[in-house]
Amino acid sequence: MSYERSKNVEVVCEPCSLAMRKLVSMPAKTPTLWNAGWTEGLSSNMYSHALGRQVANKREEERIMNANGFVNEKDLGDGWFENAQSKIVEKRKEQDRRSAIYQKTLEETGDANKAVETAFPAKDCLDGTLDALYDESIDY
Repeated sequence: MSYERSKNVEVVCEPCSLAMRKLVSMPAKTPTLWNAGWTEGLSSNMYSHALGRQVANKREEERIMNANGFVNEKDLGDGWFENAQSKIVEKRKEQDRRSAIYQKTLEETGDANKAVETAFPAKDCLDGTLDALYDESIDY
C-alpha cells in the first residue's frame, strides 16, 4: 500500500472508540546517515593501531593520519611492499659489496684513503650514486 492511499485511512481504536488516521513516521536521523559528527571528540571503543590510541571513528582516524603525513595503504598500489622490499635488499647487497671492497683494499694496502678511493670513487659521489645508495627515505 503506497503512502498516498494509506494517508487518509481511518482506524477506530477498539478500547476507546476514537477514530484515528494512519501517519507515516519521520525517518530516523542517525549520525552515520546524515553525517552529524556528534561523536567527534568523544571517547569510543575504536582503537587505531596505526595511531596507537582511541579514536571516535574511521573518519577521524583518516583525518588525523592525513594531517600527520601518513599515506593510506590502499593509495600505494598493488605490489608496493614487495617492490620496496626488493629495492631495500638490492641496496643492502650493493652496500655490502662496497664495504667488502673497502675492507679488502684496506687490508692489502694499509692505506684508508686508498680504500675509500677504491670503494667510493669521486665520480659516484658527484653524480649522486652514493647519495641514492645510502639514502633511507621511503619513496611512494
